[in-house]
Amino acid sequence: MPLFRSVSSHTKTFAYRISNLALIMTIAGAIALPINNNAHAQAQKDAVEWIKQGRQLWQRNDISGAIAAYQQAAQLEPKNSKILTSLGFLLTQQNNYSGAISTLERATRLDNTNAKAFNALGFVYVKIKDYPNAINAYRRAISLDRQNIDAYNSVGFLLTEQKNYAEAVKIYRQAIAASPNEVKSYLNLGYVLKLSGDRKGAVAMYNQADKIAPFDADVLVALGGLFAEQNQNEEAIAKYKRALEVNPRHPQANLAIAGVLQSQGNYAEAITSLRRAATAKNITPSNLIALQREIANLYIQQGSLSGAIVAYREIIEVEPEEAETYLALGKLLVTQQRVTEARKTLETAERLFNQQGNIDGLAQARKALAEIK
Repeated sequence: MPLFRSVSSHTKTFAYRISNLALIMTIAGAIALPINNNAHAQAQKDAVEWIKQGRQLWQRNDISGAIAAYQQAAQLEPKNSKILTSLGFLLTQQNNYSGAISTLERATRLDNTNAKAFNALGFVYVKIKDYPNAINAYRRAISLDRQNIDAYNSVGFLLTEQKNYAEAVKIYRQAIAASPNEVKSYLNLGYVLKLSGDRKGAVAMYNQADKIAPFDADVLVALGGLFAEQNQNEEAIAKYKRALEVNPRHPQANLAIAGVLQSQGNYAEAITSLRRAATAKNITPSNLIALQREIANLYIQQGSLSGAIVAYREIIEVEPEEAETYLALGKLLVTQQRVTEARKTLETAERLFNQQGNIDGLAQARKALAEIK
């Protein structure tokens, strides 16, 4: 998300993100309470001090302390939408999504022009997979701030997840119109066009991105993907290698190179490439998960189950509610006769699948559990 991201980026060419630190600066740093010569002057001064303290704690990643400080400020200034926006965002850091939604909705009721509150609200709805409400919140943020490229990309991503490619294309074109030099919007639009079968349109978008940023690793990977789809492997590999020259830890470039190495039977170097990418600074959780999942797959193909188990545990550390990973890990633990660990892991998978309403996953978890009981 990195502490916060508008929605996880597509694992291949989608590039869509909000930096948590940037959000801290824009949300927490934006709060400035006017000090009036009235009965509330002292309360306002005290609120300012709590905000300063909360901001410092937030930047030190003391989320609990920051929440407590912003709660104090909110008590002193209960009608300040900006304070509630910061508090709502902080609550998401502790996975208190119901509390975050309640707080952010209150912020939007107090100030229906608070674009940051709607943006944060959209993020929380995504976390609980309430995509319709997430889209509505992000669209409201766009209506308030036409330059909010992250919100455009959030809506586009969600529409793409729902396979509503026509509407996704529209929103990405709006993003490009709002900010013609934003490379990520061209990549996202190209990706959707490719999914919808318009390869010619996708090529045009990727080429446009290449004109704007010819040394951008994401662009080079996207172009490499186009070559790979046409079985022009040498050209594809050249693009991937160029991307790695720009950014040696680029997740998608390393995934692509690892695929080539894997096809050549060179599993060790493929895993090394993936691990290198996984150590990249500011890597998104979705990219890290994709890398670790591929590492696990390569270890399994080699018959090295212990390596795969470590990779699955890395995924769970990043995303503790990845039910599919608990299921895969549990099955591997069963094969190693680590019954107690396997049962606990599969029970977690069962619980998460049940919470998510995933009937197929729930059935698989229960079947795996039945086999060890």
